[in-house]
Amino acid sequence: MSPVGFIEIELLSDAAFSRGEGTAGVVDIEVEHDDLGLPFLGGKTIRGLLRDSWLSMRGCFPELDEAGERVFGPEADVEERSILRIGDAVVDEETRRWIEAAEKRQNNPLTPVEVLEALTDIRRQTSEERRTGAPAETTLRSVRVVIRGLKLRAPLYWFREPTEADIRVLALAVLATRHAGLGRSRGRGHICMSLGGDIEKTRQAAKGGS
Repeated sequence: MSPVGFIEIELLSDAAFSRGEGTAGVVDIEVEHDDLGLPFLGGKTIRGLLRDSWLSMRGCFPELDEAGERVFGPEADVEERSILRIGDAVVDEETRRWIEAAEKRQNNPLTPVEVLEALTDIRRQTSEERRTGAPAETTLRSVRVVIRGLKLRAPLYWFREPTEADIRVLALAVLATRHAGLGRSRGRGHICMSLGGDIEKTRQAAKGGS
């Protein structure tokens, strides 16, 4: 199945898209990244974020209930009956080709670690002792974060032609999703999502315009 459109995700602040484990001797919490060292955000994670955003607002749009169920599936859906699938959000194809070529060149090739370190930073944090205000022992943690400014694209796969209502539901969920990843209460993971990379067209779609 070929993708039809995409969601663009721009990082407005550093973000920690955790892979659920660390890298021994480097960080306690590692970000999701591929074999080239390029960070990405999993499609299932994106779908979960969008679904949560839609569920938080659907009471304001009762006329879109059926469309919301088509796009994101009914609650407790174990059969995956939604008509939309979302791929992993990755860097654009041209950037990927340049990185791959740089890692395969004979003279001074880049390594995946160098690529990852160029696009990320490491943040360290610790818990605080309530009684004294001093750092609590054995609570120091290091987290890798993707640096703000990076743009990722997630392809959209529709199992059948979406209606105008379906697109409106998706656009509303996209505009309402403002954070992703760990540390959101500490200012991390502030994002801007748009359909096809055009925020104005996304807003028009959310209003029900063409």
